[in-house]
Amino acid sequence: MCGIWALFGSDECLSVQCLSAMKIAHRGPDAFRFENVNGYTNCCFGFHRLAIVDQLYGMQPIRVKKFPFLWLVYNGEIYNFKQLQKHFGFDYQTLVDGEVILHLYSNGGIEQTASLLDGVFAFILLDTANRKVFLGRDTYGVRPLFKVLSDDGFLGVCSEAKGLINLRHSVSPAPKVQPFPPGHYEVFDLKSNGKVASVEQVKFHTGKDEPLHAVYDTVTNLQSGFDREDRKST
Repeated sequence: MCGIWALFGSDECLSVQCLSAMKIAHRGPDAFRFENVNGYTNCCFGFHRLAIVDQLYGMQPIRVKKFPFLWLVYNGEIYNFKQLQKHFGFDYQTLVDGEVILHLYSNGGIEQTASLLDGVFAFILLDTANRKVFLGRDTYGVRPLFKVLSDDGFLGVCSEAKGLINLRHSVSPAPKVQPFPPGHYEVFDLKSNGKVASVEQVKFHTGKDEPLHAVYDTVTNLQSGFDREDRKST
């Protein structure tokens, strides 16, 4: 369990806004980080870490040399990151399973990324080169994610609602904090002033449908135990 938090287009001082992120400190007792986005002084990421994998390079936001324009914070576990690495030939620079999100996005875009992830996850992905922000959550909503979006384009995202409810806004009344729907991803345009505009929210998978990542699963079909009756010999 980790805690993710991000703001885009804040009109208030970020050092004050970041106090809200400390309300989810219990989600990551090992370390925390706040990082401003280069070129966007009113946008930042917050992360509370529960260190499980890659003690050296596992801190977030995850940024790698190959994709200097991508910023990622996520909570969860991606089960098939090694299978995807083998299939696509990804060159991972860390031992963090979530790094696969960066490679999938660069390879085929956000729809492919969300559809090919086998796991439980909630993520915030920023692409400064194309000025896009993406949110995503696993099919069953195992990992929590909440957002608040004002009419003037201020976006806040957090693992828990308590990290958003006391944010300072320049609009009145304050926008409502809402849970992000499971099995969806959302695309936002990032404006030059740090504000965002929602482009689309897409349902990429439902529990009744076979997931796209199934074609890369390494487990073969198992024979049903009911295909034949086992009789005890006498």
